[in-house]
Amino acid sequence: MTVSSRGLDITTFLTEKAQSDSSEDFIIIRDPDIEEAAKLINHNRHRRVIIIYGKLKALYEGRAKASLDLAPRILILKPDGTLLIHESTKREPVIWQPPRAVNYACVEDGILTIKSTRTNPHETVKIEIPLPYFLGIFNVGMTENYKVMGTEKEIVDLLTRKIELVEKGLKVIAREYQTIAGSIDILAEDCNGNIVVIEVKRGMAGPEAVHQLKRYVEVLERTSQRPVRGILVAEDVSSSAYKYLREYGFKFVRITRRLLEDLQRQL
Repeated sequence: MTVSSRGLDITTFLTEKAQSDSSEDFIIIRDPDIEEAAKLINHNRHRRVIIIYGKLKALYEGRAKASLDLAPRILILKPDGTLLIHESTKREPVIWQPPRAVNYACVEDGILTIKSTRTNPHETVKIEIPLPYFLGIFNVGMTENYKVMGTEKEIVDLLTRKIELVEKGLKVIAREYQTIAGSIDILAEDCNGNIVVIEVKRGMAGPEAVHQLKRYVEVLERTSQRPVRGILVAEDVSSSAYKYLREYGFKFVRITRRLLEDLQRQL
């Protein structure tokens, strides 16, 4: 068993009084003793992030039902009650509980067991870890007043005020322009008097964004006496989306997150 905790042994770590400024304290145990692991988890579940790696199986019951067979996985417990089980692929956990779930550890039939419950709606997760390989307990910081930069609405707001970033000579006619095909993010006019439909996507845009832009253009072409162009604005496009852009004769404008953040600071 290997232990590291900024100079603290396990006994000291368990019995020390929690200090709000002890942000660098952590404990790492390889092949933890099951009884010891349960005590550590329960002692720290409300104030530190806990990461467990090992062979585990899980059962979720609530609005639906899901189960995981025994296999190596990563379990994360957060002080706000969040529970996440991750596998080797995809961003999202395979089983999870949101904040305010009640998590606790126990030993049942010699197996480290984590139980998680929430009441509204009623949902439970039971995780059995017969072979825990790693237990990590970390004091993780939190950003106060966190705000996501670059939502689609914010991008539309910024581009409406700085439309020249999309194309020089553009004039904004309307934003959130309603059509039978949906709401156009920005409707503009170019320097040649053409109508320009601007579709904005956060992050990478896929084929559906191009198809949506095409539907907007086709709707306006049926009523406009002037030519209608389409521009897709995003941080990037997939290869299939770029293929459709070329096929439909639409323009792509790359607006990076860094550029948006710089612009937001200037305005």
